[in-house]
This record gives sequence, C-alpha cells and structure tokens, in this order.
Amino acid sequence: MKQTILMESVRGETRMAVIEDDRLCELYVDRPNSDDVIGAIHLGRVENVLPGMNAAFVDIGMEKNGFLYAGDIDAGDPALRKRLDGLRVEKLVRPGQEILVQVVKAQSGQKGHRVSSHLTLPGRTLVLLPNVCYVGVSRKIGDDGERRRLRAAADALVRDTGMGLIVRTAATGLPEEALRREYDALRTQWRDIEARAAVATAPKRVYSNTSLTLRCVRDRLNGDVDAVWADGAALYDDIRARAEALAPEWADRIRLYDGETPLFDLYRVDAQLDKAMRKYVWLKSGGSLVIEETEAMTVIDVNTGKFTGKRDLEETLLRLNCEAAEEIVRQLRLRDVGGIVIVDFIDMKAPENNERLLALLRELAKTDQSRLSVVGMTGLGLVELTRKKERRPLSRQLLHACPACGGDGATPSYETTARRIVREVWRRRRRGETNPVLVTAAEPVVKRLRAIGVPEGGGVYAAKGDVAPGEYDIAPADVAHLPEQCKQLK
Repeated sequence: MKQTILMESVRGETRMAVIEDDRLCELYVDRPNSDDVIGAIHLGRVENVLPGMNAAFVDIGMEKNGFLYAGDIDAGDPALRKRLDGLRVEKLVRPGQEILVQVVKAQSGQKGHRVSSHLTLPGRTLVLLPNVCYVGVSRKIGDDGERRRLRAAADALVRDTGMGLIVRTAATGLPEEALRREYDALRTQWRDIEARAAVATAPKRVYSNTSLTLRCVRDRLNGDVDAVWADGAALYDDIRARAEALAPEWADRIRLYDGETPLFDLYRVDAQLDKAMRKYVWLKSGGSLVIEETEAMTVIDVNTGKFTGKRDLEETLLRLNCEAAEEIVRQLRLRDVGGIVIVDFIDMKAPENNERLLALLRELAKTDQSRLSVVGMTGLGLVELTRKKERRPLSRQLLHACPACGGDGATPSYETTARRIVREVWRRRRRGETNPVLVTAAEPVVKRLRAIGVPEGGGVYAAKGDVAPGEYDIAPADVAHLPEQCKQLK
C-alpha cells in the first residue's frame, strides 16, 4: 500500500505522520529532552547486581537505572562467550564496573529502560553488530536467490573481523559496492563511538539514534512511499540532504510544502489522532471497538453496535469482524502498542470463518514495521496477538493521568461519598466529640446526605457556595482521608 509521509517541525518539536488511503496510520513525535532513547548507546556503570533476578542495574545517566539481564551481557571473545553461557550475573559483572550498553526497550510503569551490551548500529541497508560474529538476512526478502547473494556479500564484508551484519530489506537489488560503502561508513561510526567511550566518564551517552528526520529517510523512504512532504524550507533542506546522502535514488520524492494551511491541518492529523486516542473507536459500519491499555496487556472488545447486516447472521458477523481486524491493526500501529494484545471478536459458529479472520490478520500484520505476530485463538475464542515493544505507547507519550482520579478513570460515586461523610460524623460522635460539624459538598452529594439523614447529635450539610470563604476554619488533618469532592469544616 502506498504511503504519504508528512513532516512538521514547530518550536523544537518534530512530528512525522504516515498516511495511507487518507487515514493516519502512524505518528512519531520527537521533542526536546524527550526520554525516547531507543537505540542510544551509553557508557554505564553497574550500580548493583541482583543474583535473585539474574540481572543488574546500570546507571546510564537517566532518572532510573537501566535493567540489564544476564542473557543481554556480551563477553567479547566468542570462545569466552560460549564458556560463560548460562552463568550467573554475578560472574559476569560487578558493582562499579563500566560497561557499554544500548537501550533496547523504553521504560514502563516503575521499570527503567531495558539495556543490552549486544550492540547494533543501524544503517539504511545494513545493521552492524560490532560484538557478534553473525550474518543474517531480513525475512521480508522472499526471493531465495537474492537472499543467497546478499548473504554471500555480507559474509565477505565481515570475514575475519569478528563483527556481524544483518541485511535489511532496503538492500534488495543493490550491488555489492553499495553495500560495501555503507559497511565502511558504519565501521567508521563504530570507531568514533569507541573513541568517545574511551575518554568518557560513566554515565555518558556516546551515541544517539533519536533524530526523527534521520529515521524517516533511513527506515521509511522506499518504493512504498509516494512522497515525503516537509512543512517548511529548513526542514525540507535537512530531509533532502539526508536523502541525497543515504538514498539518492529516492531523493526526488522529498517535497516542500509552503501552503497557507499547516500541512497537518490539511490532512486532519490532529483531529484523527484525537479520535484514535479515545477508549471507544467507531467503525464505518456502525460497529465499535473498546480498547483498554493496561500494564500487563492491551484488551480489545468488538461490538456490533448499529451494524445489523443484510443477509444471514454468520455473514454479518464475518463482515464486521473483518472490518474490525483492519481497524485493530491500524490502531495498534497508530497507538504504538507493544506486548500482549487480546481481542474479543464477535463469536462465529463456522470454523472456516475463524480461519478466514486469522488469515486476514496475518496478512494485515505484514503492513506493520514492528513485528506483529498472530498467535492464534484460545479455547475461549479470544485472539492472541503480540507486537514488539520498544517505545512507550503513544498514549503514555502524549497523555498524563487525570489528577482527579489518578488515572483510574473513576471516582467515588455521590452515594459513596455521602455515606463516607455520614460514617465520619458518626465516628466522631462515637469518640465523644460534641462540637457542631459543618460539611460542604457538591450539590448531588448534599442531596444524598439530606436523604440519608444526620447521625444522632450530628451536623449541618451545605452545598458548595452556600458558605462564605473564611467563615469556618478548615481542619485538613481531620479530613485527609475523605474524597476530594467534599470538605469537612469545624
């Protein structure tokens, strides 16, 4: 499917939108001081070793220490790596040791970034593995003859160097000389990283991979892209220069947009994004999706809504499920959801329809640059998916928890709040307090308080605004445990 890529830079924030069929499918945001450091290489210092978790915490100069599994620790010499395979973490690193690590997974919740000492340097057509003697070819290259040619060329490049290479899809059809030029550039880049690390004091970042314009040209510019539109001359010059250096054959697809209406407004990017970030997503047929992102997994429910179909029930359900599958894959890409995804499609009786649905999902998964795998259907009829988790989901990047509910999405009901107040007054009377009590609360809470009644020897209830400020002294210590909707005054 052909794509149009939009680039925008405003006051230090750069955004990249991927448009397919006039619909927003992916959005990437690069902001100053962003914590999106996937791919960055740091000279870190081992802070502490945890034998019980077979892992270590590494100070990489960020708010939280990086988490390093024993299996992600590189021992250098291949023979030594083989002998150390399976050893405990305390045998591999020690507190205070300086180690070169790369961020491979963004922090989530209370966890810091996951780091690895198996380093990679990505280029447009090749990925250099400085510490691993291995050659691989992208699985997206389907032609066996081309795979053998590229593997042989990569083998020749890294022979007797102790390094490795992964050949990317963009290398398809390129001559060996073009691969050699990129390999030489990556080796030069690696030598620069080693030189910076040799004189640096941990913790120190020695390589960054976060430039959005670089990632746009290196990872996205190919034959599937109709055009890359840059909103502004400075941004256009930057992207065009990178394209002429990395992908000269596609440089003519970089276009300058200088219209009066901002480019992202022209394609309704922000309007589409606002709809996509909601819990409820409506389908064109009238059905809907309910998307819940949790710490452990993302759960999606498919509802028929207003969609009733035209013929038999089974056909109606299949059509709706297929439409939902297309939107689900788009939503996963747009929200940049990673990890486990469970989808509750509408139950279909015919087994062949379930197979058609799974086949469609596997086909749609190929459009995702991140690895999206369709695991299958459980005994309860739920479809299991997994998507490679690297960056934080877009919701965590662009949204923050509601200060009223703390991110729970709910607060105590008016009835619950009223009952809590009544119990507090009752509790004070049980302790022998006889001072009059004035409670001010939202009008719906007060209505319920009056309906419930005042405890024996109780107090007076008033809606907010009925009492002049300063008329009573607030005692915060006495009401710290009560909901925010009410204030208890003495």
